[in-house]
Amino acid sequence: MDVRTVCTALLLALALGAARDVPVQRYVVNLDTPPEQHYVPIMQELKDQIPMFQKDVKSLITQFVPGEVLPLVEALTASLDQYLPEPFAGELRGIANCTEIDLGDLVIINLFYDLSAFCTSIVAQDSAGNIWHGRNLDYAFGDTLRNATVMIDFQTNGETLYTATTYLGYVGVLTGQRPNKFTISVDERDQGAWWMNVLQALLNKEASIMSFLVRETLAEVDSYDAAIQKLAYTPLIAPVYFIVGGANVAEGAVITRDRTSALDIWMMNPSQGSWFLVETNYDHWEPPPPDDNRRDPAVKAMNTIGQDGINSSALFEVLSVRPVLNRNTTYTTIMSSGQPRVYNAWVRWP
Repeated sequence: MDVRTVCTALLLALALGAARDVPVQRYVVNLDTPPEQHYVPIMQELKDQIPMFQKDVKSLITQFVPGEVLPLVEALTASLDQYLPEPFAGELRGIANCTEIDLGDLVIINLFYDLSAFCTSIVAQDSAGNIWHGRNLDYAFGDTLRNATVMIDFQTNGETLYTATTYLGYVGVLTGQRPNKFTISVDERDQGAWWMNVLQALLNKEASIMSFLVRETLAEVDSYDAAIQKLAYTPLIAPVYFIVGGANVAEGAVITRDRTSALDIWMMNPSQGSWFLVETNYDHWEPPPPDDNRRDPAVKAMNTIGQDGINSSALFEVLSVRPVLNRNTTYTTIMSSGQPRVYNAWVRWP
């Protein structure tokens, strides 16, 4: 038995969450239809789940949203087109109409999902020069979101423009791929109460919601370098980490953002031995807190596999090592822009 086989076996032994990994169902959004119609076919196909979806939305708002936020959301909803660009405002209205969920409630959960996630993202280059990008997305209310996880191909003229792993009722993108161009994942950067970010969104119409910016980048930007620039310097409603992988050698970066611009752009540099980057929810130049250290186990697992051994299945196993995989993990996505068919996602039941 060679060293690589032994290493993989050890990682499999550590990957305790493999008992219930369910492939995510894949759907299509036709971008050639009006925004109000984008998600209607998906909602119609999943109509049996809508009553539970309605209940879950109400439950999340009751448990997690401070009462003082609600008047701000009411103001936002009353003038939705002033604050949210198309297609997002129309899409939210369309979802509200076909699910009978209050539009304001949908606005709240779209903002809440943006600002309350904990995550692990890894971008890596194998010894052949292929770029791999994997991510776990963690939420404290994971059971609700596991049941709502979907994978969507956003198409125009019958061709996939970009792909995302997302949740029912959520029109932003936290994990996505533009084929043969770049991949993006978003990790939360905790810099204050999330409801203050809602206030920021209301007061500053120039600031973008992070997941909306990601989706706009996937839809509109045609190169890795241009994606880095757009994600690094577009004003945002909250600090965040953008993890970006390209389709060419050495194209991998972690962008550490505040609300106005990039504080740091950490580039992968395989020629100097930096063949992978790991980002959780803490600035990479600072040690992670002892009570939430997912970074070091991920780094150790990557070094155990080595650059010669990294591929989609090996990266999945890294994202299955405790505590990288934890009780809050809702899904794992593996993607490679240079190999678009690799894109896949699994609901995780740790």
